[in-house]
Amino acid sequence: MSKKNILNIFRIVSYFTFVIVFFIALAVNIYLHSLVNLLLVITLVIVFYYFSENACGGILIIFTIATFVFDIIFVKQKYEIYVVILEYISIVCLCLILEMYKIKYISIKKCFSEKYNVISKEIILINYEISENKKMIVDLTQRIRDFKEIGKIFQSLQASSVERKIIEKSEDIAYKFIGKGSWKLKKYEDNDVLASYIKSTSLPLMIRDATNDNRFLFLRQQNSSNKMSFIATSIKFNEVFWGILQGSSNIKNFFSEHDLRQLSLLSGIVSTVLDNFYLCKQLQTLAITDGLTGLYNQTYFKEILREEIDRSRSNRFPLSLGILDVDFFKNINDRYGHQSGDSILRQVSSILRSRFRRTDFVARYGGEEFAFVMLRTNSREAVKILEHIRLKIEKQSFFLPIESLYPIQIKITVSIGFASLTGNSHISEEKFIKNVDSALYKAKQLGRNRVECFSYE
Repeated sequence: MSKKNILNIFRIVSYFTFVIVFFIALAVNIYLHSLVNLLLVITLVIVFYYFSENACGGILIIFTIATFVFDIIFVKQKYEIYVVILEYISIVCLCLILEMYKIKYISIKKCFSEKYNVISKEIILINYEISENKKMIVDLTQRIRDFKEIGKIFQSLQASSVERKIIEKSEDIAYKFIGKGSWKLKKYEDNDVLASYIKSTSLPLMIRDATNDNRFLFLRQQNSSNKMSFIATSIKFNEVFWGILQGSSNIKNFFSEHDLRQLSLLSGIVSTVLDNFYLCKQLQTLAITDGLTGLYNQTYFKEILREEIDRSRSNRFPLSLGILDVDFFKNINDRYGHQSGDSILRQVSSILRSRFRRTDFVARYGGEEFAFVMLRTNSREAVKILEHIRLKIEKQSFFLPIESLYPIQIKITVSIGFASLTGNSHISEEKFIKNVDSALYKAKQLGRNRVECFSYE
């Protein structure tokens, strides 16, 4: 029978019975035996309990049995034998009870030890999570600061209305935002090694040591400024590669991964600002230009004319205004279609754009009419310029977008009327335009294909 089964049997019996029997036997032993015997019994109980699971357990059992036999032999009375037997039985029972409690104690201790280990591990994990949360809080705090700074940067860049100013501000902001390095915002060029690499890979770039980076062998030859570290990200306009925002330094390993992440954020802002800038510029251009010819429209042309009349009067320099009309344009539309008419207007606008000076303003005035303001130009100079344009158009062959075996070309003529102001003239914008209309009407009345000047006499 195993030790566990024996203990289970003893659990059924009341523990108090064994204790009472033991103390009765002990009292009898005190009364009948010497003090030495009593001490022997007590020592035996203690030794049996504390060393029962030790390697010497077998020797202890033999010693107990020997002591029991020795005590039996030397007792004088027969009834003393029964007392000794009862005494040793009670000792064994008490030891078994103590052993049972000891096993229970060890089991509880082991359970608490396991729980303690589990709790210790949980405490370690919680401390780790607390540490990570603290790092996360610090990181989020820094990000909040960064986003606030980004908001200020965005507002600052949005306030710039010229591309050059956006570039200059972006370079200055990159230095302040990253806090180190030399910075350039560069448009893409074919001979730019870093920009070409970023365009081809669509990835940000960080070079820790330009002298040991085999990706950029040509950079060593171009690196006349002894730059060792580079960091760059792409700048896009309308999702098309525009250029790069690049930082550099003479020190190796100057930039970190954190700097690259910060630069990526800043590049996104700069790209957005450039997007907005170019879109606004396109909208402004669309608002003042004619969709068919690309010339200024009538509304914007009248604003320019009003300003130039005031400037001519203030600075006392001559100013000429003219209107050109394509002769018999309705016949072209009726015979070849409106698509051919639009093609004629585009070709005429191209000639006007190339023949007038950069300081002059040319617009599509409406239908088949074109208007132009010639600055610092008197009537004699205006006649020469306009006559030259008339002859150019008369000699030009105009191709029509019509499907046929052979390209269709036609000849056209134009009628031009103009008027000039001297520095002393005081005339309103409406009156000035009305005078030019009168000159144009006169040109048509006299047979078209001619230039007529309005006479103030």
